[in-house]
Amino acid sequence: MKKVHIIAILVLILVAHVLIIKYRRAGNDFEYQPPSNEVIAEHLAKQIAALKLLSVSETLQRLDRMEYYRYPGAFVGSGTVFELDRDGNITAEGLYKQNKIEVEQVLSSRLFRKALQDMGKLPKDQASALLEEELVVALSRYLDLYQDFFESHPLNVSEGKTADGQPFIVGIKIIGESADGQPVLLGLRYKIFSLILIAGSLELANIHEKIREIDIIAKNQKADVCRINDANVRMNCTFGTLLDNNLILASGLYGTSQRKGDTALAHFADRFAIHQIVDFSASGTEYDTMVLHGVQELVPDEEYINVRYFEQMTNEDLDELRRILALP
Repeated sequence: MKKVHIIAILVLILVAHVLIIKYRRAGNDFEYQPPSNEVIAEHLAKQIAALKLLSVSETLQRLDRMEYYRYPGAFVGSGTVFELDRDGNITAEGLYKQNKIEVEQVLSSRLFRKALQDMGKLPKDQASALLEEELVVALSRYLDLYQDFFESHPLNVSEGKTADGQPFIVGIKIIGESADGQPVLLGLRYKIFSLILIAGSLELANIHEKIREIDIIAKNQKADVCRINDANVRMNCTFGTLLDNNLILASGLYGTSQRKGDTALAHFADRFAIHQIVDFSASGTEYDTMVLHGVQELVPDEEYINVRYFEQMTNEDLDELRRILALP
C-alpha cells in the first residue's frame, strides 16, 4: 500500500513539473500587444477634454503626475539597461541614451506641451513668476523625499550595503501617486525637468539663478553616488532618483542665460536644437504610439510650438558651460 502511495505522489510531482514547464514556456512566448488605436483614441479624447479645463497654474501644479509621462506617449519597456565600462561606471553613450529617454518622456506628455503653450502666451515676467513659484515648491518636496529615501536606506559606500549589512536595493514607486494622494519622488523629479525645459525654451532669464542652484544640487548628488563602490547599487541610485540630466540642465542653463551672444558660448549655440512639438490637443500623431520614438520632426497641419534642448551634452561639455556662465 505504501508503494502505491509513493508512486501516486511521484506521478503528481511529475505532472506538476510538466505543467510548470509548459506554463513557463507559454510565458516566454508571450508577446506584448499594445492597445488598439480605438482604445488609445478614446483615452486621448478624455485626457484632452480634461486638460482643456485646466488653468495655467493648475496645469503647472499637475506636472508632478507620472501618468502624464507614461501613457500615451514615449514608452520605455521594463529593464532599461545602462551600458557599463570595465570599472562598472555608466558609459558616456549609455548616459546620453538615458538622458534622451527622459527628455522624450517629458516632450511626449500632453500636460507638458499644454504647460509650455500656456506659458508661452504670457508676458515673460508673469511666466517667470509662475514658474519660479512652482519650481521652489517642487524642489523642496523633491529634496524632502530624496533625503527620506536615502535616510531609510543608509549606505555603507565602501560595501554598497545598508547599515545592517544587507544588500542595498533601490525601490521607488514609479507611476501614479502615494497612498495619501501625494506625488512620488520620480513625479517631482519629472516636474522639475519639465519646468527647466520650459524656462530654457521660453528663455526666462529671471529663472537662471534658480536653475543654477538645481544644477549644483544635481552635481553634488552625482558626486555622492559615484562614491558608492558597488556597481549595481550605483546604477540603481542613478536611475530614477537624481536630478542629473545633461541635456535638461544644459538646456535650462543656456536658454535662461543673458550671455548667449558671448563668443565663448558660440560652440554651444551651434548645438542648441529647436524641435517642433505638436499641439497638445492634436490627435493621431507619432506621440500617440506605445513605443519609444524620436522627437517628431514632420509636423502635421495643427499648430505647434518649439522646444529647445541640446542634441548631445557630455559631462565635460556641461562642466565647460558651467565654467563660462560662472565668469563675471
